[in-house]
Amino acid sequence: QIGSAMVVGNTYSWSPTTGLSGSTIANPIANPTTTTTYTVTVTNIANGCTASDQIVVNVNTAIPSADAGTDFTKTCTTNPNGSQIGSASVAGNSYSWSPATGLSSSTVSNPTANPTATTTYTVTVTTTANGCTATDQVVVTVNTSVPNASATNDGPLTCNKTSVTLTATGGGSYLWSNGASTSTTNVSAPGSYQVTVTNTASGCTAVASTTVIEEDKITIGNFVWLDT
Repeated sequence: QIGSAMVVGNTYSWSPTTGLSGSTIANPIANPTTTTTYTVTVTNIANGCTASDQIVVNVNTAIPSADAGTDFTKTCTTNPNGSQIGSASVAGNSYSWSPATGLSSSTVSNPTANPTATTTYTVTVTTTANGCTATDQVVVTVNTSVPNASATNDGPLTCNKTSVTLTATGGGSYLWSNGASTSTTNVSAPGSYQVTVTNTASGCTAVASTTVIEEDKITIGNFVWLDT
């Protein structure tokens, strides 16, 4: 509201009229879209004498720029500890992120985002001088799926069966402790064999093992007896 209380016997005229709730009242509401200088002319009806005064309404409604950064994906091998989002800080602006879960800070312009599940973050940027705000969003996709690794064998080793097949399941790639890099491999010695199973989409790994046994043998002279 601008102007002053109405005085009986006076008339009022405001110029310009843009942004005013009324141009012929003593104290209109001024709501211009740009900085405006208003002039009021007050006339005494009885004698026709006039007086004028001015008031400046400064308008500062500049909207800040909000940049939440670039979407990224977190896996066991790509951005395993998260990555920075947002943008460089601008003097005179304040920043608020939501949700705060997984962020190194919720009030800086470019926090590190390290969520445990896929999350959409929203940043609200406020110009402290005028209270105007802007928002932007960034999506952090999380894929840390661990493979369901298993390992089996078709043993045991016997006198007639000198090779056993090891079989692994649950992943996209495999690495056995004997150096084989396929899901199946053959071994001819008893023992425990480990396989590292990798989910190629997430880069996450799991380890499984299987034990190959050999039937007991008894050697007497030139004869080998199976202990059954």
